[in-house]
Amino acid sequence: MNKVAIIGCGNGGQALAGHLSLLGLNVNLYAHPNHLGGFQEIKKRGGVECFGAIHGFGKINIVSNDLAAVLNQTNIVFICLPVIAHESIFINMLPFLNENHIVINLSGQFSGIYQKEILNRSGWEKNIIIADVTSFPYACRSESPSNANIVSIKTKMGIASFNKSIAFEINNIIKSFFPSKLEVMSSFIEAGLYDPCGITHPANVVFNAGRIGNQQEFYFYKEGITKETAQFLEVLDNERILIGQKLGLNLPRFYEVMNNYYDLSFTSIYDFYKLSPIHNKKTFCPDSISHRYVSEDVPYSLVPWYSIGERLGYKATSMKNIIEITSTMNKTNYYEKGRIVTDLQLKEFHSCG
Repeated sequence: MNKVAIIGCGNGGQALAGHLSLLGLNVNLYAHPNHLGGFQEIKKRGGVECFGAIHGFGKINIVSNDLAAVLNQTNIVFICLPVIAHESIFINMLPFLNENHIVINLSGQFSGIYQKEILNRSGWEKNIIIADVTSFPYACRSESPSNANIVSIKTKMGIASFNKSIAFEINNIIKSFFPSKLEVMSSFIEAGLYDPCGITHPANVVFNAGRIGNQQEFYFYKEGITKETAQFLEVLDNERILIGQKLGLNLPRFYEVMNNYYDLSFTSIYDFYKLSPIHNKKTFCPDSISHRYVSEDVPYSLVPWYSIGERLGYKATSMKNIIEITSTMNKTNYYEKGRIVTDLQLKEFHSCG
């Protein structure tokens, strides 16, 4: 029987822990001492109450701040942390990982590349298997500690590992319980280019910066979009697709990815923003212009996309504009802070088969 460790006690971690427990898995849950999320209440109650698309109380085997205790005797680890923490938590996990431990980054955004390099530099002799999944399996919110509102479960997402063969093996191991169907992708590079969160969020924050900065509550999707701003998002998406084409990848358009994720049938970005029943159930409104919609999606999606384009001799002007504007607005150089994909990384991690 698979024994699962879930790293992260925020929205996604609580939802996944509760759901997998309800599916009959033995689940351990880790919360970093400085980022407790719902830790105290989950420990007190012994589990997570799920509602929305999934109903029931999922009992958690171990709820702890001790990585060694959470990872002990597990064989699969799901990292459910903000992407900014994927590398540091992997370093902290290394001493407690066992031979053939599977580490899966949810919403990986190229994390597998950097974790593999950490593994190589460490001289670690154990065989640790790393995978990136293109997104979290849910649209969800923890509206109070130990309560997970699962608004929707994604229908289909992508998974990548060191090569396609390993990705297929991982998929075969987890497909009986993972909430979403997984499509095996050729490489970490393809998986990182596939998920369009760098289009979904940052530019729309810029276009609505006045409202956000003045703490006005609005529906980020249906009230935050216009036909004119949607046109800019279409240009961003075209740049992402063109970068993929230069690598021999046939990436789906933004709305096609969202259709795959949520079993929808939209034919434009504008219609998706205006009409998506999932994304307009709640406001999903950021509370500041430094919200994770920018602080994560610019340095960990737009910057690596743009840097890949640069390596291929292509200047993605619209991507560069959003990187520079958000950097100025938040007094942070996201290009320097972000994941710049090197020529060596592109060669090593795109040559997967």
